[in-house]
Amino acid sequence: MALVSIIVPIYNVEQYLDECVESIRNQSYERLEIILVDDGSPDGCGQMCEEYAKKDERIVVIHKENGGLGDARNAGIKQAHGDYLLFVDSDDYLHPKAVEKILYTAEKERADIVIFDYATVEPENSRSDRFTTSIREKRVFSPKREKRVITCSCSAVNKLYRRGFWKASGLEFPTGRYYEDLGTIPKLLAISERIVYRKEVLYYYRMREGSIMHTSNFKKNYEDRTRMIDGVLKFYKEQGLFEAYHDELEYLVFENGYFTPSREIILNRGSKKYLKKFREYAYHRFVNIDQNKYVLELTGKEKILWMLLKKKMYGAMLLLSYARRAKDFVVTKFGGK
Repeated sequence: MALVSIIVPIYNVEQYLDECVESIRNQSYERLEIILVDDGSPDGCGQMCEEYAKKDERIVVIHKENGGLGDARNAGIKQAHGDYLLFVDSDDYLHPKAVEKILYTAEKERADIVIFDYATVEPENSRSDRFTTSIREKRVFSPKREKRVITCSCSAVNKLYRRGFWKASGLEFPTGRYYEDLGTIPKLLAISERIVYRKEVLYYYRMREGSIMHTSNFKKNYEDRTRMIDGVLKFYKEQGLFEAYHDELEYLVFENGYFTPSREIILNRGSKKYLKKFREYAYHRFVNIDQNKYVLELTGKEKILWMLLKKKMYGAMLLLSYARRAKDFVVTKFGGK
């Protein structure tokens, strides 16, 4: 039976840590190495980790000075002995059969990476968004055959990785920066020969105050997002892959270097200065980004928000967001439709 190393970076999440760790301990697949990385947490998380280790011999605890999410994950990878790696953020949790399901797919298809869906969990469970893709599931493919995979979520947590593949890649998460996933996962996808997608929600991502999305440090967000993206573009050029994946990289810049950060700035009533900077950054990297084939495929709410953003109708974007949240609150609280 394969050993799966689950790496959990931990920092200042006392109120969520129990749910996270218990969702891992109670997995239907039991051959796990659970690596809890206390990243210099200032609250009681370090002691909580030690208590978990006393209850479960599969748990390994690493205490280290605070170095950020990327540094904590790197420390966990170095400690790992499993055949596969899975990352779980310490305020999130897993479906009870997550490991069983994705490991079955990985072993059956001899996959380097297994991608699966995840859902957001908002405060008081007011609403949930599913992050999915239109890629056909349960078949082996490489990026050469399925270029769209480069445009999928850059998140590290909705993927299982064969540890031998990760080790051979020589890649590590960037440290001291936000968006370390963005700077790493597109590189891994590019060099993988065997990827499988499983169209099922197996991970739950908690949206909370204090997360990167809710920060008002727009300067650092801008600097770190653009640094991560530029690192990816440089990697593809060095590997001789830039032209082959031009459209996909153009969309990656659109999504992560303009569209998503602009929406976050508007939602958090941030400075228009950074809306302008993200726009200039994206169009400087790809001048015809409006005509990107994946951008032209946007539908529904995404298409409306993109049209409003292009016209600089930021107030309308904010109203649309508020209207959706109000509707979701009514549905959740009163059972409306």
